[in-house]
This record gives sequence, C-alpha cells and structure tokens, in this order.
Amino acid sequence: MGYFYVDITVRGVKQRAVRALVDTDASYLVLGPETVRELELSPTSYEVDLTLADRRKVRAKLYMAEVEAEGRKGPVMVAELEVPTPLLGIFALETLGLRPNPLTGKLEVVGPEGGYLLPTDGLPKSQTS
Repeated sequence: MGYFYVDITVRGVKQRAVRALVDTDASYLVLGPETVRELELSPTSYEVDLTLADRRKVRAKLYMAEVEAEGRKGPVMVAELEVPTPLLGIFALETLGLRPNPLTGKLEVVGPEGGYLLPTDGLPKSQTS
C-alpha cells in the first residue's frame, strides 16, 4: 500500500487539526507527548507494548480522544510516543467506519454504521428524514 496523509481533528479538553500518516500497520492513533499535553487528553490506566517498524519494542501510555475525519467522529485510543509524524492506525479507522484507498490516496466510507460511529451533525442520517 502507498503512503498518504489525511487531515483530522483531535479533541481532548482542547482541539487541534492534525496531519496524520495513514498507517494500517499501526493499531492506535499515535501522537507525540507535546501534542498529548497540548490537547489535554484524558489519560487511561493502561500502557501497551508496541513493536515499531524497526522491530524495537517500546511501552506507550494510552489516552482517550475524539477524532474526526471525513465528516465522521468517534472515540479513539491514543498512544503517546515520540514520533516524527502522527500516525492514524487501524483501530481509529475502524471506529470511524473508514478505510484507506491506496489508489486514490483518500479515506473511503465503509458503511453507514460502525463501532462507535457518531455523525458530526449529532443524528444518524436515518433519524433526520
């Protein structure tokens, strides 16, 4: 699969637009410590062991955030890790009901529903008509 970036909005106590690399080999949304502090994300009591692309093993603290992409938003787990660029992993994509299309370099809607999917207008489309 080719690499591409997407613009997402990440919300904790504060919110910010983030340009993230879509990485289906990553599990979580991965943000650097400075961004986690800036957004004042809600910490969890969990830490996870991660294997990086170069096979190094690291331990990362997990946080909760709300993420919005392609007009969809939902809760995601954020791994705090010193990275050169934020990563948008598969758990976040599945929560939002999105999948990467390597031919177009864009995210596509998988279906009208998905996990914790919350439409940005507050109501599912079936309830607005």
